[in-house]
Amino acid sequence: MPLRDSQLHEWYRWFHQHPEPSYAEVETTAKITGILRNHGVTILDTGLSTGLVAQIQGTRTAVGVESAGTTCRHVVALRGDIDALPIQEQTGLSYASLNPGYLHGCGHDFNLMVALAAALELQEKRDEFAGTVKVIFQPAEEVAATKDTPTGAVAVLRTGVLDDVEAFFGTHDSNALEPGRIGISAGPVSGAVDKFSITITGQGSHAAHPDAGRSPIRPLIALAQGLESLASLDLDPTHPRVVSITHVEAGSTWNVIPDKAFIEGTVRTAYPEDRRILHDRIRSLTSGVADAWSVTADFHWDYGSPAVVNDANWAQVAEQAAREAGLEPQSSPVTLGGEDFSYYLDHAPGVFLHIGVGNADRPMHGPTFYPQLDALAPAGRTLSTLALLALRKLRNQDDAALESR
Repeated sequence: MPLRDSQLHEWYRWFHQHPEPSYAEVETTAKITGILRNHGVTILDTGLSTGLVAQIQGTRTAVGVESAGTTCRHVVALRGDIDALPIQEQTGLSYASLNPGYLHGCGHDFNLMVALAAALELQEKRDEFAGTVKVIFQPAEEVAATKDTPTGAVAVLRTGVLDDVEAFFGTHDSNALEPGRIGISAGPVSGAVDKFSITITGQGSHAAHPDAGRSPIRPLIALAQGLESLASLDLDPTHPRVVSITHVEAGSTWNVIPDKAFIEGTVRTAYPEDRRILHDRIRSLTSGVADAWSVTADFHWDYGSPAVVNDANWAQVAEQAAREAGLEPQSSPVTLGGEDFSYYLDHAPGVFLHIGVGNADRPMHGPTFYPQLDALAPAGRTLSTLALLALRKLRNQDDAALESR
């Protein structure tokens, strides 16, 4: 029996009221688990402490050339993220956060509900399709990833339960689009997230005698001026990218030239070749400035999540799914913000969709943001329809390959 919108909204409100930070989504995971099990959905053994991967196995036999009556081996995956942000809610909603200091201010409560609605619809329709759909309820998309605490997508992929997935599909809400619209684009839709940090070491001295030392501040200023101009060099002018300096530090008093200065920031790129070029250019600039000013410079580059690059073929399939679900496709809002869905697309091709939820006057990642809930049910239908169309496309490719032999 199809889920009523009122039931989806009730669950959504519960998740909105119970936001939890990255890798601490205990109640969220338990609530998702309970809903799925009550509807007979299989939950895979992943070993994850929070988050989970569900599986819906189609029971229809595959019918095709030389394969009548066999089980379809194809596997696709759907993803929703589940963690919240450390923000005190100021929405004024009757179902506002009950966890002080935390808010689903980026709409991950909406994203997980889209995935949940899709999973339950697929469970109801499992006798209508052949193949397997895995549904990822991913923790820690917002985490500041380190070697010891990787981003949630990496943690899920490391479990191995997605090794057989041939295509990944995910959604995120967008306040840049109104309900009824969905952003779908081929190519890059979010940026690679990289961090650079540079420590310049000179020789300190009294401010009255700069000749007695080698100031690290003057090369730092030269470096700061040069860094942000690098984004305009040697790169295709149509490619989105930015170099932003976010932290500069040197000295501790007014009359002493320090021996060290520090600068750090972030590089955001949409294309892998630009990522490589800017890394090499920043390292070369750092070395050149250090030599010119007779100081040393310790350069560090931390690679974050890569850019989300949508597959053109799957984007076309997604447009079909959206129209069948009653949504109007348009180009995705392009951002250089990071999104760890990119790690799934490094494993297999797919597409990342942006669901219009309105409230453009309420900035995402802000204390007043929430999505308009009339966008929820159509988004769930889009994601489940996309899974079914994808399995059909993979099966048709098999048949075409056999016929061409």
